[in-house]
Amino acid sequence: MQRLNKVRLSGRAGEIVFSHEHYGRYYYKFMLTVIRRSGAVDMFPIVIEDSIVRDSNYNGKEIVVTGAIRSMDTSKNPNKHHNVNYIAADEVEILDEQVPDGDINKAEFIARSCTKEPYAKLTSVTHRKVSNLFVAIPREYSERADFIRCTLWGKGADLAVEVKRNDYIKVSGRLMSRDVYVNGKKRKQYMRFP
Repeated sequence: MQRLNKVRLSGRAGEIVFSHEHYGRYYYKFMLTVIRRSGAVDMFPIVIEDSIVRDSNYNGKEIVVTGAIRSMDTSKNPNKHHNVNYIAADEVEILDEQVPDGDINKAEFIARSCTKEPYAKLTSVTHRKVSNLFVAIPREYSERADFIRCTLWGKGADLAVEVKRNDYIKVSGRLMSRDVYVNGKKRKQYMRFP
């Protein structure tokens, strides 16, 4: 099976803070603000190894990040799962100015469907077809997988209905972030693949 998990984003980097240590390697994180052509703003958590950070100061600068989608289960309860998605950066390039025609936001991966019976529905306002899939992206050189929710529109929604559980699919598109509100209060922000 071919493995594919690529993300390329550009935007303004936030403050870098220490994230964690894993097998003697140190990791840092920051939020990347990506502006869509429509003017809407997406915020993506980026995790970067200290060997890539070196002495660079990314805070407030326009950068291009190349990496992969990763997920982490943050639930303390073994019977429940709470996935948090982030981008594991392989490469970071500092730009002199903002990318013309809007920030870069491209993602492509091959994943296995985890959705039992996907279905398409019409949105109430625009009456466009939409379908949601929960997929597992196999990691290279590992038996682990990263999980992400995909939203497919129009013809993509029609195709998603044909996908059966455990089928492999290739997906190309962009990432989005969403704020979640519970009882009128902002609780968290999460990442989707529309």
